[in-house]
Amino acid sequence: MSNIYEQLLYTTLRIECFNENNSLFSIGTGFLLQRPVGNDIHKMYLVSNKHVLCEAESIAISFTKLKNNNPDTGNIIRFPINNIKENIVSHPDPDIDIAILECTGLFIMLPNQLYFKYVSYDMLATFNEPELNVAENVYFIGYPDNRYDEKNNLPLVRMGLIASHPKYDYNGNAVFIIDAQVFPGSSGSPVYIDLSYENFKNGQIDLTRKNIKLLGIVSATMIRNNQLKSIQTGTQLLTEEVLGLGIVYKATVIKELVDSMPTDN
Repeated sequence: MSNIYEQLLYTTLRIECFNENNSLFSIGTGFLLQRPVGNDIHKMYLVSNKHVLCEAESIAISFTKLKNNNPDTGNIIRFPINNIKENIVSHPDPDIDIAILECTGLFIMLPNQLYFKYVSYDMLATFNEPELNVAENVYFIGYPDNRYDEKNNLPLVRMGLIASHPKYDYNGNAVFIIDAQVFPGSSGSPVYIDLSYENFKNGQIDLTRKNIKLLGIVSATMIRNNQLKSIQTGTQLLTEEVLGLGIVYKATVIKELVDSMPTDN
């Protein structure tokens, strides 16, 4: 599996959220992020939004099975995770809509059974990248309006444009704006940029590698009266008219939260 975007499909997970009555009340998106913690030890995290993870009593995520080191496409393992509230870690700033669930133990418990990829820690953008600018193409992966390839357990890759200058915090918040149709179910979608392509546009050609960076995580959409509205993660229709502008929390605040997690075994 050589195509980087094909690999990124397997970093992304559909999150089914259940209430205290074990009733499904919403669908969201999350992605796997691996962080090194020293001595060849790594931690794995499921990254999503507060409004996806923190309102659920339990969740379920589905993986494609592993076969001969490749995805056994169509063969799916659905994994429920109960009593998650005590294990969710939210960003301490109440206005930053990011939460994570450490899931290292899941992959220890099910060795050689799950096909998955993860976002590596060094893929997190610092927003000091010289290639990063306004009006560049970005890609985000998720389950808009709960639409996905259900048979093959694969999310959808969508495209947008950086609408606000990414080097600056939009209206003083740790976000930037993308020009993209963001629908319910997109909450928690990772947003990527291919900096090698931007270098190609600028005449700096490097055909030897892809330079993919994680820019952030989709959280909200902008409605017509110029307010920011958190995307409802269920499949119900939005009553407001959306502007086709998505709000993305920056990778820098994802890094802040991950770096605050304990590193002990």
